[in-house]
Amino acid sequence: MMKLKYIFPIMAASLFCFPAAAKPSLNDIQGCQAVLDFVDARVGTVSKYDEKDVKIIQSALRDYNKFLQDEHIAPGLLAFTGGDENKAKAFQTQIDAYKLTIVQGLKQRHPQPRIFTDQAVSINGCYSKAPMSADKTPVMKEALETMVKLAKQG
Repeated sequence: MMKLKYIFPIMAASLFCFPAAAKPSLNDIQGCQAVLDFVDARVGTVSKYDEKDVKIIQSALRDYNKFLQDEHIAPGLLAFTGGDENKAKAFQTQIDAYKLTIVQGLKQRHPQPRIFTDQAVSINGCYSKAPMSADKTPVMKEALETMVKLAKQG
């Protein structure tokens, strides 16, 4: 099992390894959005976490979630449906329902009121596949560092 002291350097280094490959699939992105939704909601319910830390995490995760929706999901659905907005909306409804299923699974897997390192690792993996602009990377790095810090607190 990898020690926590090794996880953060690996995560931090991977933030700067932007892939030159094609965009991630819509399935990958909706899974990422589900983890973002779960962590965003969860971190806000843990009273022992510092309010500043919670705001850092939530702000970054919400920005990233919006980016994934605006830059990957919405255009991907329009492309998939040949530009048919009604069909794209119908698919969006299905995606939203599936994300809720994933979030429910995460709630069952992690019923404890806290953040876990694997959640930061998962979000980091998403960011490596679908990064925002370079100026947003430090914000995401700070959020991930904060998540790891909170995970260590328990």
